[in-house]
Amino acid sequence: MTMLLSPSPYAAIYPRQYIAYRSDVTSTAEEPAITIDGNLDKPFWNDIPWTEDFVDISTNTPPSQRTMVKMRWDDHFLFVGARMEETDVWATLTEENSVIFHDNDFEIFVDCDGSNHNYKEFEINARGTTWTLLLDKPYDDGGGENSKRVDPVNGYDMSPFIRSATKVYPNDAINRPDVRNTHWTAEVALPISKLMERNELAKRPSDGHQWRINFSRVQWGVKVNEKGEYEKNPCCQSCAVPGTAAEDNWTWSPQGKVAMHLPERWGILQFSSSTSPRNDEVVLEYKEWDVRCCAMALYYAQKGYYNKEGKYTDLMERLKPFFKQPFLLHRAADVRITITEEEGFAATATI
Repeated sequence: MTMLLSPSPYAAIYPRQYIAYRSDVTSTAEEPAITIDGNLDKPFWNDIPWTEDFVDISTNTPPSQRTMVKMRWDDHFLFVGARMEETDVWATLTEENSVIFHDNDFEIFVDCDGSNHNYKEFEINARGTTWTLLLDKPYDDGGGENSKRVDPVNGYDMSPFIRSATKVYPNDAINRPDVRNTHWTAEVALPISKLMERNELAKRPSDGHQWRINFSRVQWGVKVNEKGEYEKNPCCQSCAVPGTAAEDNWTWSPQGKVAMHLPERWGILQFSSSTSPRNDEVVLEYKEWDVRCCAMALYYAQKGYYNKEGKYTDLMERLKPFFKQPFLLHRAADVRITITEEEGFAATATI
């Protein structure tokens, strides 16, 4: 885990970071430079490092099966390759824009301007069935899904340029209890233009620039039924109470609670103009970390105050009891709060 280069009151929750190297082949806006077929053994990926192994979303219990990701980019696409260890590859959903996490799946979350607004999510199961959506803000903050699932005509998607595929090992054996699987892979080319859609402050990838990103793997237990077929058998392994009738949630950067829709806890993706790893490559500190955490501290404190009092406040003395871990108020913060005419609030924090 990369730590801050300077002391920070939020150092304990500083997320994981990854350097994505530029592609050595050039895509067009309409078509990725490589064939997206789920095969991660092609030369395009050979020298690109994996992330750390995924962890449980909220506990310290290691997942029973490994998950890793690698990334590259060019002017038109963010490329993601994922490898999921799996002894029983199972998937049932075949209709696009189904709720894919009802199967075992792999998920990508991207917030290209760090605003927690208009972020993108992509999910895929081992069959290659996908779900693409945009969240105007997190669900717990009143956000809603914008997708072809809820609005088949006008809903958000990444068509026609997104490409994705999966590959199951060995021999593409899926839903086969008689075959012991080793792993499955997902390969995705996400169009940069669609990732940046509705994020007016977002900057295109360039050397040293950073986006927020995280990955999730939803893993359900399965059993073999009387027909000799897999069926879902929820029994989580690394959750807070192992054996509970629930799914496991394994993520690249830990979220601190069972909730992926906390973009402030996502990892940091750093773009490099190099096409392969260099010994002198520097992992850059996310310079906005402290001030963004301070902003989240103010937001959550105001939310707590509102839940109790039915209104917001511009008085820090009233707000102080509502600051909670991990987002305590930064001691060096100069805070200004204004109550708006719509009975909301506007706040600024300078550190």
